[in-house]
Amino acid sequence: MTDDAIHYRPRPTKLGHLVLKVRDIQRSLAFYTEVVGLTVSDWIGDHMVFLRCGVDHHDLALLQLPPGHQAIPEGFFPSVEHFSYRVESIAEMERITAMLVARGIEIDRGLGRHGPGANTFIVFKDPDGNNVEFYSDMTQIALDAQHEPAVWDGGTLETFDQWRLEKFVVPPPARILPLLDKDGTKK
Repeated sequence: MTDDAIHYRPRPTKLGHLVLKVRDIQRSLAFYTEVVGLTVSDWIGDHMVFLRCGVDHHDLALLQLPPGHQAIPEGFFPSVEHFSYRVESIAEMERITAMLVARGIEIDRGLGRHGPGANTFIVFKDPDGNNVEFYSDMTQIALDAQHEPAVWDGGTLETFDQWRLEKFVVPPPARILPLLDKDGTKK
């Protein structure tokens, strides 16, 4: 790694989106659409929904917790999967990725490009183990646009990463491994 990479400082332009883990996705969806006033952009199967209040494809996503998480547990409840910051370009995403590697920051996943929203992503850990994401190039949906939400197949690699892990700098998360076995892709 170059000295440039280790000293690079990202230039986020805004706090982007938040992904919450929820116990009942339909109940939470009703709350965020009917009470908060958000609009559905897309789904991944029936376990993740992307919501928006502006032109970004999503500023909130809800992720269904697996069975067994019906009651709110006492103490620590990890309900935030990640929060994100927008940067201007894929070129900056590549510089950020090099900086994270050079500094030895733990990377959870990326560099990749999601299916829903088509945004690039790199997710890494802060000193307390929280997932932080930088992203760029998210799909924009005009406020007056007629947009029909799509349902993406959570069982395909392209839903998770349109680049099929070609730019990943770490092994893919364990939950993605069955997708690799399914289509014969090995990394």
